[in-house]
Amino acid sequence: MNQPTPTAAAPSGQVEIAITRIYVKDFSYESPKAPQVFQQQHQPEVKVEVNVTPHHLGNNFYEVALNILLDAKVEGESIFMVEVEQAGIFEVKNAKEDQLDHILLVFAPQTLFPYARAHVDHAMTMGSLPPMMLAPINFETMRAQRSKH
Repeated sequence: MNQPTPTAAAPSGQVEIAITRIYVKDFSYESPKAPQVFQQQHQPEVKVEVNVTPHHLGNNFYEVALNILLDAKVEGESIFMVEVEQAGIFEVKNAKEDQLDHILLVFAPQTLFPYARAHVDHAMTMGSLPPMMLAPINFETMRAQRSKH
C-alpha cells in the first residue's frame, strides 16, 4: 500500500486525515435492450440508489465504499443499468466518535463522488447512450437519515 506523502505535523490532538488510495472496487454496465433501444424515442424512468459503507481496516485506516446504482426503465423493462462501487482508504487520526462518523459518512463519500460520477458518465457514452452527469449528493442529509434508522 502506498503511504501518504509526509506533511507538516498537525498540532497535538488535531484531527488528521490522509487519503491513502482511491480505486474502483466494482463496476458493471448492462444494456439488455441494445440495439433496439437505439431505434426508439423514449424517456426512461431512472432510479438512482446511493449507499455509503465504511469499514475499519485496523489501526487508523478505514475503507469507505460509495455504491451508485442507476436503473433506467421504459414501460417496466430495463434499458440500461450502471453500477459503480468507488472506494478509498482513509487514514484518520485523533478523531472523536462524532468526528469520525462525519469523516466516514460525509467527507469520504464527497471525495469519492466525482470519480464515481465520471465512471457513470463514461459508461453511458461508451454504451452509445446520452451522457448522464449525476447531480451532486448531499451526504450530510444522508448521514442524518441514516442516524434516524
